[in-house]
Amino acid sequence: MWLRLTLLGMLTFATFSVLAASSQEQSNRTGEPPPIINAHLHATNERGITVDSVLAEMDEHNIQFAVLSGADKELAYAWQQKAPSRFRVGASFPCTDGVYPRMYPCFADNNGWPDINWLEEQFTSGRMTVMGELLYVYYGMAPTDEQLQPYFALAEKMAIPVGIHAADGPPPRERPEGCCPNFSAELGNPLLLKPVLEQHPQLKIWLMHAGEVRFHKEAIELMQEFPNVYADMSILNSVMPVALHRRLLKSFIDAGLEDRLMLGTDNMPLTAIRDRLESFEFLSERQRRKITYENAARFFN
Repeated sequence: MWLRLTLLGMLTFATFSVLAASSQEQSNRTGEPPPIINAHLHATNERGITVDSVLAEMDEHNIQFAVLSGADKELAYAWQQKAPSRFRVGASFPCTDGVYPRMYPCFADNNGWPDINWLEEQFTSGRMTVMGELLYVYYGMAPTDEQLQPYFALAEKMAIPVGIHAADGPPPRERPEGCCPNFSAELGNPLLLKPVLEQHPQLKIWLMHAGEVRFHKEAIELMQEFPNVYADMSILNSVMPVALHRRLLKSFIDAGLEDRLMLGTDNMPLTAIRDRLESFEFLSERQRRKITYENAARFFN
């Protein structure tokens, strides 16, 4: 099975390498910046963010599409309707008592969980094409909990990529008052996903936040063992100090994982993130292109 997955990955990688090279060449001719895929974005009204401001940034930086987490599914759908080709929407859950960590309703009609049949209908219709951000860390639940297993099984059956909050943060001072009383930092350890991946060997997972700092080595270990696990470095590539971002990114590269790293903003400004990637002399232009576009193009099909 792993051989089949590896061969398929090699063929798909070759295809997207050609497409990315063509896009790069076209960008050079037109003067546009090279194409980008944002693997981590949230539909939100916080900090003055609107769909128009997000689309303006996407146009400025030639972001082809963004993967959009939506606990407030109506808002996510409104963004998708505004620009159907620019967003890939996924359900963000589970939410304690039907309240998202940022303190607005989250599948409140089902105590913080999307109905599994409704979710399958969304995938079948194409309204949703990913699952996540999964928030079991906030919920105080391990990824092996039986309540999560039908969702993982559905994602595997339908080849739906699953985004996981793989980090021990945010720290208490950065959580809104009333947020997630059962939050458990220990559950952000990516290695807790190993039994899930063994049970669902074709499941595609990307580690949102890439384990951050505390679980950085565990993220690398999981990715080395399971070739269908990718990571986006949101928070690490923006909020964390540049020197720390540089060191942790280089350790992923040195571990042979350059083909499975993706750019994610987590709603932070993209300009500073691009500037950082441009400044890291250990990255080749090809490696930058993989992180900003090629890897995500392959992972999200």
